[in-house]
Amino acid sequence: KTLPKSTLIKKLEAGDRNIYREYIAFCNYKGKRHAMLLKRRKAEFALLYIP
Repeated sequence: KTLPKSTLIKKLEAGDRNIYREYIAFCNYKGKRHAMLLKRRKAEFALLYIP
């Protein structure tokens, strides 16, 4: 069975590079927002997507 695509994947496939909100949304651990994961996602985003 095929899983539905996330908004992040759909945007990237469409060529939309405005993915900040979707990217940092992946910072939960055991159903709760985790501060260190949020910090890590922001750092990763800066390395990967900011020229």
